[in-house]
Amino acid sequence: MRTYFVCPAPPCPNGKLHLGHVGGVYLLADMFTRFQRMAGHRAYYITGADEHGTYTLVKARKLGRPVSDVAQKHVHEILQCLRAVQITPDAFVRTSSETHKENALAIFRELQEAGYVDVRDGVQLYCEHCDEFVADSLAVGVCPACDATTDSNLCEDCGLAVQHDTLRDARHTTCGGSLGLRPIKQAVFDVPRLAQVLDKAIEQSAWPGVIRDKARTWLAGAVHGLPMSRHFSHGVKLTQPEHVTDQTLLTWFEGLWSFETGIRELCDRDNLDAHSALHDPNTQLLFFMGQDNRFYYTVGVTGALLARGYPIPKNHSVQDFYKLEREKFSTSRDHALWADEVTREVDASVLRYALARVAKPFDSNKNDFDVDSLIMAASRLRIWEDALRHSDNNAHTVDNKHPCPTLRSLVQRYADAIESLRFWDALDIIDTYLEVADFAREGNGMWNAATVSLFLSLLYPVVPELAIRYGQHFFGAAWQPSLKTPAAAALPGARVDFPYFSAAVSANFIAAYNTRFRTEQVRQSV
Repeated sequence: MRTYFVCPAPPCPNGKLHLGHVGGVYLLADMFTRFQRMAGHRAYYITGADEHGTYTLVKARKLGRPVSDVAQKHVHEILQCLRAVQITPDAFVRTSSETHKENALAIFRELQEAGYVDVRDGVQLYCEHCDEFVADSLAVGVCPACDATTDSNLCEDCGLAVQHDTLRDARHTTCGGSLGLRPIKQAVFDVPRLAQVLDKAIEQSAWPGVIRDKARTWLAGAVHGLPMSRHFSHGVKLTQPEHVTDQTLLTWFEGLWSFETGIRELCDRDNLDAHSALHDPNTQLLFFMGQDNRFYYTVGVTGALLARGYPIPKNHSVQDFYKLEREKFSTSRDHALWADEVTREVDASVLRYALARVAKPFDSNKNDFDVDSLIMAASRLRIWEDALRHSDNNAHTVDNKHPCPTLRSLVQRYADAIESLRFWDALDIIDTYLEVADFAREGNGMWNAATVSLFLSLLYPVVPELAIRYGQHFFGAAWQPSLKTPAAAALPGARVDFPYFSAAVSANFIAAYNTRFRTEQVRQSV
């Protein structure tokens, strides 16, 4: 048995989760977790809410409400959106909790004791008009590397970790005024000292080549220390070293460290030692994220683990931003669909499959979603369900033979694809399996329990409710998905008495979608 800590990036509680968030991060992590549990391993799903990011503060200022109230409201909405698509984290860590604050400070102290934290001279953007230091999304300007509009922390277009003194045309989000620079002392993560050993560890990792190469390219360049603290009113306050007392840790460190808080909470619950678990060669740590989180996970989080003597993450699942009608999902422009709202009109199984199908290899920039994706997903699920129902209703005898070698080979390829986080390949293999098995063909008359059970097990990570419902109908209430243990033979012929999961997307939903998004697109093209 292996132990998996599956850690999708914690969302910032400044709104609901739209389909881009769910599809590119939280759904893929859920599919991986379900697969590992099906394979007999211990798998924990850990995420949370990054409450100390400036996005929540900006939202609170716009609404004229306390930050804590705004965070609480959106944390509730985030959990609703996850539940709507059948995702239930094992640990959901709020970074405002005292437990997390203590854990973040403990990690900081460990890095200090290992010699990887310095206090250095730095600069921070400052608004004279508002008389405040600003950080992250409180400042917006032009990226020095790619000329895209960016905030003062990370460019979403090129992934650059933006230094305050390099941001061009910096302006305050709150008042719109120009920003200047003020000298400060700040804690810095000494990446240059770690660069050589970090580069070697990444080189030898199983990370996807493009992600591994981007991290190593940065380490091979003019690598610099990463600021860890700044003047900001919300967050985890430092009590030492002396010159940075009362500064707060950057959320790109303490916010992402919420995964460790979750690991420690779960290990305590299950009577495990977290330190030992993270060092165990049978433990695998994996992160799931959108492209904007890539730099700090592959360099910052990975470096902080290595500097404290822990193995680096087994792998990273990084997705390009999902696009809606070929434009990036955007909350501020209301160019988005919200997970909880869509599932009121579209079956969660259809939505899960549609979103999983959008995922592509990182840097291919092909993650496009539209209403046609939902229509095609419903059609594909209907093919699966029709095949299952037809084979059951028309079979005369039960075949208890093991699946043929071709099918077993496909199952192994499927498992390899999921292990390597190539979800797009795994979904293609499901279709191939159905074609080869052909258990729905006319005149077959033979019903192979193991073949059907394996097919449902392949479906389980992506459409769990559908797989479990059919599995229990065919094999009894005790049936569980498995790629190894054949299902106990069951007599076919009991008519399926529950509705299809693949109900067609309603004409009303399609019309509303077209009016909202495609009418706008036509108008812009004119």
